[in-house]
Amino acid sequence: MEGFFQKRLKKAKLVASLLQVVPFVRMIGLNGSMTKGTMNENSDIDFLIIAEHGRIWTARFFTIFLTVVIGQRESKAVSAGKICLNRYQSDQFLEIKPHNFYHAETFSPLAPLYNDNIYTNYQKANKWMEKFGFKVVPSVEVKLRNKAILKGVQKVAEVCLQGSFGNYLEKVLRSYQLRKIAKNKEMIEAPKGRVRISDWELCFHPGKDHI
Repeated sequence: MEGFFQKRLKKAKLVASLLQVVPFVRMIGLNGSMTKGTMNENSDIDFLIIAEHGRIWTARFFTIFLTVVIGQRESKAVSAGKICLNRYQSDQFLEIKPHNFYHAETFSPLAPLYNDNIYTNYQKANKWMEKFGFKVVPSVEVKLRNKAILKGVQKVAEVCLQGSFGNYLEKVLRSYQLRKIAKNKEMIEAPKGRVRISDWELCFHPGKDHI
């Protein structure tokens, strides 16, 4: 199983490395079964995406687009070993909510695959997890270097998507994604609290009984 875990971790690192090119992504955190030690052959690879405040919908759109293009986004048909993009946070809203045992257990061992000076703030924002007996410390050691070329492309894209045009695009992408979410029966029928949608937090766990 250790060799299998390393294979999955290698994939997670590769995808996270490629996602450095996505504008306004500030951190990519590995979480879920891989950091909780409950992974099996049918498990997906859970990512928490931290985006620049005011650009969460732009970051989500391009993150999904890229993972689809490279064939690594989880779908209903195929989830094993694919990337699950079910949670996004603004870099000004790093506190995982709601405060409960499940979230403390799941997000305290989060391992930053890509980190643009955000993780320390993430730790501070989530000290509440200690109330449930969990310290916010990565359970998996990951050393992923920032790719200069990809970071360069990201910065160029961010320059183009700042200002009034970037604000307009954010509104357009927000409207577009909200319409798609509104057509998703699973999201519509999800019990209260399992789907959280705002400009600073996007959480999609419609089928999780423990949330």
